[in-house]
Amino acid sequence: MSLKIYFLRHGETVYSKTGCFCGDLDPDLTPEGAKMAEQFAAIYAKLPWNAVYLSPMKRTIATAKPLCDSLGIEMQL
Repeated sequence: MSLKIYFLRHGETVYSKTGCFCGDLDPDLTPEGAKMAEQFAAIYAKLPWNAVYLSPMKRTIATAKPLCDSLGIEMQL
């Protein structure tokens, strides 16, 4: 049995767009960041997923939501 782990950085935020570090700040995704999340879901939903683990930050939730919705699985915060 093998285990595959995929790491994904959150979609674009106002801070990441300008090269700044978000840290503990919790900005929303930009419209481009939301589009990135949708594109990721469209491609990676074809892989076998057992779970999706993420931090409780808004940007990570918004990035993972399209994938979890298409897979029908709950996010693990």
